Amino acid sequence: MNIQDYLQSRFLNEEQLLTATECTLLQLQQWQAERMAPQPSYYVSFSLNCRSVLAEHQQHRQVRYYAIATADWLRLLTKHNNARAAFGHFKAQYKKRLQALNVLGVSTSDGRFNHGLDAHIQQEWQHFLQGTYGLCTQTGRIAEIVDKELAIAVIDELSANIDLPDCDRLKQAKVLLDKACAPFPEHEYPGSSRQKYLHPEFTT
Repeated sequence: MNIQDYLQSRFLNEEQLLTATECTLLQLQQWQAERMAPQPSYYVSFSLNCRSVLAEHQQHRQVRYYAIATADWLRLLTKHNNARAAFGHFKAQYKKRLQALNVLGVSTSDGRFNHGLDAHIQQEWQHFLQGTYGLCTQTGRIAEIVDKELAIAVIDELSANIDLPDCDRLKQAKVLLDKACAPFPEHEYPGSSRQKYLHPEFTT
C-alpha cells in the first residue's frame, strides 16, 4: 500500500476532521495553541505543474492528517474549556485503562507504571499533543496508548530477566501490542515498535 492510500484509509484529513466534528479551523488552531488538541500526525505536501500552449501553472498544497480518534477528542473539548481540564481527562482515562489491564494480569515492575506514573502520564500527554500516538497506534485512542506502552514494558521486562520466563505473559503482552500498534507504512516500518517487538515471529 502506498503512503497516500495508507493515509486516506486510516486517517482523517483536516477538512474531514472539521466536517465530522462541526468545528471551525480557527477553533482547532486555538485548541492546539492552548495545548489541548493534538497536532497532525502527518503533513503531506503536493506540488502540481500544469503546462499548455497558452500558459504554465504551478500549485502547491499541504494536507494535514489526524488520527481517527481526534474527532472524539475535539467533541470532548467542548466540555473541557481549558488545558488543565483536558489533561485531567486524559490522565483519568489513562489510569482507568491501566487499572483495567492490571486486573487482567498485565502489569510490570517498571517504575513508570508505578511510583513514577504521574510523571510518565505527563510525558505521554506531550506525545499525544504532538500527534505521535496518532501515528503509532491504530486510531489514537487513550486506551491504545496505554495498551501499547504497557505491553512494550512487559515484553522488555520479561525478555531482559531470565528469571521471568513466563511465555503466557509474553504472548499476552504481544497480543495486546499487536491490537494497539499501527501497521505503519513501508518507509516507517524498519525500526518501528511493530518491527522490533512483533516481527517476524509473532502473528495473532
